[in-house]
Amino acid sequence: MAQGRSDPGGFELLEHTADVGIRAWAGSLEEAFERATEGLAEVLGALGTGASGPGDPVPVEVTADDLGGLLVDWLNEVLWLREVREAALAGVEVERVGDGVARGTVALASGGAAPDGTFVKAVTYHRLRVEPDPGGGWLVEVYLDV
Repeated sequence: MAQGRSDPGGFELLEHTADVGIRAWAGSLEEAFERATEGLAEVLGALGTGASGPGDPVPVEVTADDLGGLLVDWLNEVLWLREVREAALAGVEVERVGDGVARGTVALASGGAAPDGTFVKAVTYHRLRVEPDPGGGWLVEVYLDV
């Protein structure tokens, strides 16, 4: 749960019938997208465990009409990259979110143990939230179709 500006940010997984949710929070919108990306990797069992090295940086850029669409498209792009490269997420840096664009880099590392998580079909718009946190910073919530 969002803790305000003194909280460095984080994420938690949410239970839902046939879905898994991610609630992430941070001081900036870009950091909240980063925490949500880490949450996705956690669900997939692909959060840098056993990967060799810092990972191969892969640029990511998506466009959408609103912040919720940017989050869904960003996470779906990361999901696709992880699947086609069969790699763990070694890092994520979201440089910009706004004006219809989300842009950044994910670091993907192969060579570690096979992911031991949940298969995710897609990131959905179900119960989607991207909003300023009353305590300062940003709160995002998104559900994954598993």
